[in-house]
Amino acid sequence: MSRKLIISKEEYQKVIDIYLSGKSMPETAKYFNVSEGTILNILKRCNIARRTVKEGNSLKWENDDFRNNQIEKRKNKPSGALGKKWELNHVKKSPNIRGSNNHNWKGGKTKLAQQIRKSAEYSFWRKQVFDRDNYSCVECGRTRKKGDRVIIEADHIYPFSKILDDFNITSIDEAISCKKLWDIENGRTLCRECHKKTETWGINQYTK
Repeated sequence: MSRKLIISKEEYQKVIDIYLSGKSMPETAKYFNVSEGTILNILKRCNIARRTVKEGNSLKWENDDFRNNQIEKRKNKPSGALGKKWELNHVKKSPNIRGSNNHNWKGGKTKLAQQIRKSAEYSFWRKQVFDRDNYSCVECGRTRKKGDRVIIEADHIYPFSKILDDFNITSIDEAISCKKLWDIENGRTLCRECHKKTETWGINQYTK
């Protein structure tokens, strides 16, 4: 099927609605069977700002169907970027150096925590906390502004490490399914300086 060359002005609102619903530029273009440039021109004419990739991913995770589909994909793909499970009994250990024989051993949770913090779910949770707090530290009021070097961070009030331990989370799938991890009421925005003053700052690398 050949592509359409133009989209009528009557369809502009539909283009905007589909794009703002979370569809990417390529997905929106495919829906109307036009080029991405055509969609981009319509958004520009209608003063609709183009989303960043990060914003697009966060928006997608608001959709329950998309979220559930991603969880199922992870369950069905035990390896790879989407589905690799960091099960404790699969962590390789070398005698007297790695694993439980090492005095720094934390049950494989350091690597698991890194995976959680790199996930789209974590990015979405953090953005929700920042948005609610207006990108301002809830303790001192410092705000991240253009040109300001203040670093703000989303902190779990009920500590991240405690959630992993108390809910016995040992894989990325279990983390995604844990509602406590993604409860924005359990999050707060702190600047780096105020974050360092909290009781949990610096307790194990996987807790922060």
